[in-house]
Amino acid sequence: MKKFKYLIIFCLILSLHNAYGQLKNGDLLDKVVGIVGDEAITDSDVRGRISFLLQQDPKLNPNDQSVYDQVLHNIIDEKLIIAKAKEDSVIVSDEEIEERWQLFLQQSLAQMGSEQRIEQVYGMSIPRMRNEFREEIRNRLLSSKIIEKEFGQLTVSSQELESFYKQYQDSLPEVPISVSLYRIVKDVQLQHQAKEDIYRSALRIRDSIIAGGNFEDFAKRYSDDKQTGVSGGDLGWITRGKFLPELEKVAFTMLPGEISLPIETPLGYHIIQLRDKRKDEVLISHILFQIGQSDDDKKIVKDFLDSLRSQIKSLDNFKKLAMKYSDDNDTRGFGGNIGNIPLENLPAPVKDVIEKMSDGQVSEVLPYNSSSNKASYQIIYKEKTIPAHKANLEIDRDIIEQQAIQYKRMQEYAKWIAKLRQEMYWEIIK
Repeated sequence: MKKFKYLIIFCLILSLHNAYGQLKNGDLLDKVVGIVGDEAITDSDVRGRISFLLQQDPKLNPNDQSVYDQVLHNIIDEKLIIAKAKEDSVIVSDEEIEERWQLFLQQSLAQMGSEQRIEQVYGMSIPRMRNEFREEIRNRLLSSKIIEKEFGQLTVSSQELESFYKQYQDSLPEVPISVSLYRIVKDVQLQHQAKEDIYRSALRIRDSIIAGGNFEDFAKRYSDDKQTGVSGGDLGWITRGKFLPELEKVAFTMLPGEISLPIETPLGYHIIQLRDKRKDEVLISHILFQIGQSDDDKKIVKDFLDSLRSQIKSLDNFKKLAMKYSDDNDTRGFGGNIGNIPLENLPAPVKDVIEKMSDGQVSEVLPYNSSSNKASYQIIYKEKTIPAHKANLEIDRDIIEQQAIQYKRMQEYAKWIAKLRQEMYWEIIK
């Protein structure tokens, strides 16, 4: 619906850094074109964003002044929202930033196939990417949190729902062919002994370096960070507050030339060498020992899910097992119910399996993409198939209610942005 033009989409960090990539070449003129509070918006910011939009829509005219103006106003709105979040003391933790970074990294791996390819595309190592992206991730989370705070609890009354349906029923999209699904998810747990083995290996290498080994040589031979390993583990100068907090905490207490004990981070275990130090910067190298689930760990989970499959005789039976065993917090309390999912929205591998299943069947064990950094697997119960049809308030009430709520959110969001523009300082520089 055209009236949904104010819809807020929480953009992937990848898309934002396509714009960043346009800036790092230094081809664009950094002329200030706008100000929000004490932050400047440059011509490069706007044109970098336009370059990304052009990748999504080749028909877009990048030289159209109206396009430029709209993008500039969108950036102003984004910065107003972030400024408001800071004013309201919205907090984003380091753990949340790390979780979002890991999600971005997993999505990038799915799209590009390998860490090496990601590093080639961005021209930097994975640890350095994490450092570069950190502030952008924080801002996106601030924006997301305050928007959720302002509009996340919006609901519509029965009267509002019926009014919305009456007004827009002719323009509501057709409900595509859907499937009613339930799932049981199990996360792969890293065996404690395996983690200890990795720590002991890191400790042995650290002892070898202390005994006279060359740090650079050991990094080239043993580091799982392939991008920095070839250069002896060099991470360059790291500014305080802009890197892995676990490493920073240790690095800023070390003396030049010192080698740390193994330090655990979400990436694994690190041994770091402090090469030089300034007031708020450290020059360090590292050797990374990644922690990952073994094939044996994965087999334990797959065998367990297979054993559950053999017990399932009905949907009620599946629901009970889901409530007892599933690791999916979002669906466990509802017996694993995912809801009615358009077939076209399912990931390709899952879609292929579901299409071949009959109603009332349970799938084979399938990979599950969780938001955590763990490998996970699932089994899916296909309750029924729902043919494509025109949205109807009687049978599609939940779907239409979500559309009505989204419409109301967009209206309220537009009012909120207008209020922020009245209350907070911003300016367009001609």
